[in-house]
Amino acid sequence: MKYYMHIGGQQVGPYEENELPSHGLTASTMVWREGMPDWVAASQVPELSHLLPPSQQPPSYQPQPSYGPQQPYGVQPPMPDTYMVWAVLVTVFCCLPFGIVSIVKASQVSSLYSQGRYQEAVAASEAAKKWAIWSAVAGVVISIIVIVLQIVGIGLLGTAALAGSDF
Repeated sequence: MKYYMHIGGQQVGPYEENELPSHGLTASTMVWREGMPDWVAASQVPELSHLLPPSQQPPSYQPQPSYGPQQPYGVQPPMPDTYMVWAVLVTVFCCLPFGIVSIVKASQVSSLYSQGRYQEAVAASEAAKKWAIWSAVAGVVISIIVIVLQIVGIGLLGTAALAGSDF
């Protein structure tokens, strides 16, 4: 295939592909051949890359090692809810052990999110919610048991008082 070159403001050629280096072909030399829509730099023509010195060849694409799925730069989903308020409230008013677990999980959400570990932040958020709910349920169950025991205890005292026995 014959190519024309544009060197020193002049069109020269046509030359066979293997003759181009001897006529001053460089990566920035504008070339054209029949079938090409316009003049382009020799470095943009794949068929000519083997004629260019290695320092003038266009760099080949080398994919970088992947570090797992990541969010595109600048696009980050919103931070999941920490449930910290609920964790503190259920710790104070309901069930201390489950509430503490909820506080620990709630405190992990924002740090994981800021590190870009979104899925782990979501998991910590869900765990904080789960432990807050368990703490609330445990608090309600314990309260019901205490109330029932108090009613039974008052009933026993009332029965004992009516019977005239010392309890």
